[in-house]
Amino acid sequence: MKNLKTLLLLSTIFSQVLQAQTLTLTPGSEAATQLVKKSEYQSFTSGSDRYFITKAYKDAFMHYSLLSYDARGQVTYNGELKIKGGVFNNTFGIDDVLPLGNKVYAMVEHLDKAAGKNTLLARVFDAPGSISEKETEVMNIPFEKLMNSGFNFSVVSPDKNTLAVIGEMPFDKEQPAKFKVVLFDKDFKKTAEGEINLPGENTKKKSMTAYVSNNGVVYLLKETFTNKGEIVLGVYQFNPAKGNDVKEYIIEVTPPDQIYSYTCEVNPNNELIVIGTYYKRQALTVGGTLTSGVFYFTNKGLSEKLFKTFPLEAPIENLTARKIFVNDNTIFLTAEQYREETEKQAPGYMSFDYNYNYTHKNDYVIGMNDDGTKKFQIELAKDFTVRNFDRQFYSGYFICNGKLTVVYNDQTKKYMPSDSYYGYQIPLLVQITNDGLMQSPVIFKDNLKLERSFILYPSLGVQDANNQVALLMGNGAYMKILTIKIE
Repeated sequence: MKNLKTLLLLSTIFSQVLQAQTLTLTPGSEAATQLVKKSEYQSFTSGSDRYFITKAYKDAFMHYSLLSYDARGQVTYNGELKIKGGVFNNTFGIDDVLPLGNKVYAMVEHLDKAAGKNTLLARVFDAPGSISEKETEVMNIPFEKLMNSGFNFSVVSPDKNTLAVIGEMPFDKEQPAKFKVVLFDKDFKKTAEGEINLPGENTKKKSMTAYVSNNGVVYLLKETFTNKGEIVLGVYQFNPAKGNDVKEYIIEVTPPDQIYSYTCEVNPNNELIVIGTYYKRQALTVGGTLTSGVFYFTNKGLSEKLFKTFPLEAPIENLTARKIFVNDNTIFLTAEQYREETEKQAPGYMSFDYNYNYTHKNDYVIGMNDDGTKKFQIELAKDFTVRNFDRQFYSGYFICNGKLTVVYNDQTKKYMPSDSYYGYQIPLLVQITNDGLMQSPVIFKDNLKLERSFILYPSLGVQDANNQVALLMGNGAYMKILTIKIE
């Protein structure tokens, strides 16, 4: 009888876990556009509008393009974001685009050599794609020459109610890295400011990333490299409302282990989480680097360094950290087997227009407790190689109905014979609970099939509601938004 009760209980749990989701797909209007090689992408919502930003480096400048949709799926803007660029040694250029409160801002960098100033200006969007000429100065740092003009960083808190603007002073040999920091609320009112110096001597060979929490704590993540090319990370915590003190945390694994990849997120407790993968020095294979474990860092209570590592179930080639999601008592790390290779140019041929080969293999979802203790590891099988344009093979990750939701393209032949309608790839949606239980994949076929010749781009998406996401799909000449409701 006891065994029968256990069997019935397990059967009930299993049936609940594998209960099929009901999806409703609603396509929007189309816009003539195309993906650009080596572009960067960002997407967000503001009010009821969905914004999809493309950043492409061309002609020695970063160009920003916007495709935006309203709540009904109708295009509200499609084109390049333009401002007056100024003249040599007195230039204006878009540095970032971001949402704050219920508005969207273009952050414009003004380099004025005659005045000796690098100024960051905020210009509000009067409407999607329409940037006001009115501006608010939010940061200024010295500017002496183009190759040493300092850097500006603009970041918004997870709740979109706090803006942090950070100005890194021009490089000064044998001096520490110096930063100015200013905070603004959602109504663009200045709430705090300060200046900090990072410990140690500054170096030009570093990469800086900034984050800000909902309560105004600013984080600077510094990436440098050893002489062997191995990653070194430092986190610097600063609260401009409470003075100019900075707290340093060094993130390092124990040699011969070395950091391979990482990603970051500010959690609801206003702490910074850094999670990544590591490998053993010289653990190389024909397919790349053999990663062997995961590391976890957070500044617990904004004062304590919490750091843990744990091994993967088996070594995995090129496991690259993608995103972190905090969902109640579970932290999800999403990761992908990914590799990028630059094609060698033919002898005697010189061009800055390089070609690239990309490999996108299995996705992994790794669950942890909030202290970095591993809960589970799940593998989602896929395998694609492509040349130059690979955006369709990045997965989209969301928290919908309390579950991690993964949308990705897989090989059609796994689920049906490839034909002229579906082609060789087909989208799937999978949901995973906080306990690591995976629901049956929803395959976009039959009544859920996309329009003919359209390919889904799962990573080009926004979340509209607890149970709804909106993703882009394209056919090479046009893009459409596809709203997916999950019930």
